[in-house]
Amino acid sequence: MWNSKIHSGIAAVALLSLALAPQVWAQESGGEVDSFNRSLGLEGMGTDLASVEHELEHGTPVNTPETPNEPSGKKAPREKRAPVQRTQSFSDLAFHSNPSVTNTVRAYYVSHMNAATMVNYPSYDSLIERFDSRFSNYGYSRNNIGDAFAGFLIVAWEIVHDTNVSNTPEGIRRARVAVGQILEKRGKAAALTPEKKQKMAELLKCLAELGAEQAKRARQSNNQADLEKTKSQLTKSLGNIGINLYQWRFTDRGFVKI
Repeated sequence: MWNSKIHSGIAAVALLSLALAPQVWAQESGGEVDSFNRSLGLEGMGTDLASVEHELEHGTPVNTPETPNEPSGKKAPREKRAPVQRTQSFSDLAFHSNPSVTNTVRAYYVSHMNAATMVNYPSYDSLIERFDSRFSNYGYSRNNIGDAFAGFLIVAWEIVHDTNVSNTPEGIRRARVAVGQILEKRGKAAALTPEKKQKMAELLKCLAELGAEQAKRARQSNNQADLEKTKSQLTKSLGNIGINLYQWRFTDRGFVKI
């Protein structure tokens, strides 16, 4: 069954806990690459995401230290601060697109899909273009690894919750800011070479749209087993960085922990 091949392809292409295949990364130093999440600095992402979303909304992190007591023994009232306004360019996460990098990643993608899949599903370039078009009206750059990961999280959340978040445009923008802030602050993603940023961004886009297409077809054919398999692949990959998609809501404030 070529549907099974798609699911194994999703697992092979970009489970975030696994190292990417050597044929994609052979030109990197020593032919070795850290696992996807370590390369981007995604460990413990769930905790940071909750904290940053809270800080953007209220001006303080989730775990703000207790306010010192006044001499009378009463706690001094906590000063309310304005919501944090951050730069939204995240230029440290940007890259200039290189056609040869796209050729390399496309070849890797094709090598993990059988002939039936290649005929019946959108092409690699179509998947990338579909992702970029999906987020182009919300300030996302097609050449930014932070934007790619934020978009991946949103599409994965939509798949798992059987819904569409296009009616919450402010939340889509807020999610981009939160993810960009975390990745810039952690520094690993910013320190990647432009080639690595582009490879990871393209794989995230491809995985997101391939999953979305598979989920759409499973719903249309009422194939619950296929739908659950797609959800499982996505939840497993994100669970490895501390994000349980079933424990988050998506609102105008972005991702909100339940």
